[in-house]
Amino acid sequence: MRVFRTTLWLSVWLTLVACGGNTQVIYYQAPDNAVGDWFPIPVDAPESALLEAPVIPRLVSPVSIEPPSEQDRTLLVAKMTDSLGNSSLRFNRETSTAWELIDTALMELGYTNLDKDRSKYRFVMTDKSEKLGLLAKLFSGKKDDLFLLLIPQGSQTLVVVEGEGDEIPDLNQSESILSKLHAHFQNPD
Repeated sequence: MRVFRTTLWLSVWLTLVACGGNTQVIYYQAPDNAVGDWFPIPVDAPESALLEAPVIPRLVSPVSIEPPSEQDRTLLVAKMTDSLGNSSLRFNRETSTAWELIDTALMELGYTNLDKDRSKYRFVMTDKSEKLGLLAKLFSGKKDDLFLLLIPQGSQTLVVVEGEGDEIPDLNQSESILSKLHAHFQNPD
């Protein structure tokens, strides 16, 4: 019984698939000896119906899409400083594109020990390569992790450096990282 059902199902499926893309003309003639209107087609329906491939509506954007201007094609990276002396970089790219650009630039600049969190648009700038001895660890100042954050601003992205717990980092460290990034994008070699 299972083989019969499978065969029946397969034959129905093949018939539907074979007829699905082709235009079908169906003729309908009510028999003369029919009592009542037991046919599912109304009395005033035409004798033939033409079934064609279904028309699938296409969604068209009401806004015309223009090619990007020359200014949008060139990468612009502006270095900005606020009233407290904190620096930041502004990219004229979406955040996902700026992420890729900064990730590549950091690798080219030698920042290899990065912890990346793309869901928060954050690079953790840790220095795990430096192995200090016991005395050096005791007498050296503890270096805090720095976070390189990408902040979406429409079609632009702002890049800032923060310390742990949203603290303002040492200005020399943040300025060093942002200056290297800015110089890297100003001199694309």
